[in-house]
Amino acid sequence: MVLFDLPVYQFFISFFTISPMMISFMKFFTSFGSTLVIVCGILSVAILIKNKKYFWNFTIANALGIVLNTVIKIIIRRPRPSTTMLFSYEKSFSFPSGHTMMSTIFYGLIIYYVYKNIKNKNLKYLLVSLLSLIIVMIGVSRIYLGVHYATDVVAAYILGIVYLVTYIKLSNKLWNKKHI
Repeated sequence: MVLFDLPVYQFFISFFTISPMMISFMKFFTSFGSTLVIVCGILSVAILIKNKKYFWNFTIANALGIVLNTVIKIIIRRPRPSTTMLFSYEKSFSFPSGHTMMSTIFYGLIIYYVYKNIKNKNLKYLLVSLLSLIIVMIGVSRIYLGVHYATDVVAAYILGIVYLVTYIKLSNKLWNKKHI
């Protein structure tokens, strides 16, 4: 891990130089993966879309994602980076990154519905690109802020994507069976 984690951290610190403005920028992106923002996003789905299927899909997908992330953290019990955690303080275990995994699940589910339902190709690709950038930047910000090792973030992306694909397939099967 040292052969991967430290060089990646050093790359991000050199590429995104340490400055008060850059720290604020990274904290801004980190906030998009916070529980508060994701819960507000789910509530926004309920209010704006007014479709119970979407609301329950977002709620269940994210609730199960939190459980999965927490169980993995408890099993692995990897401590946070102690030498790089300069800009933030976190109390939970490090592996996998909860912000990264949950943003992959939440914004990934939005990407799925955008791709599935929006007909305008330009709008579709713009939204998918912006949402993908948010997911990537949340992971980058977690490494930059020193609260996660790069392997925590990579694992969170992989786990989030595998979980999301599995969840979408299962929920589509259950939804289709229920309403035939």
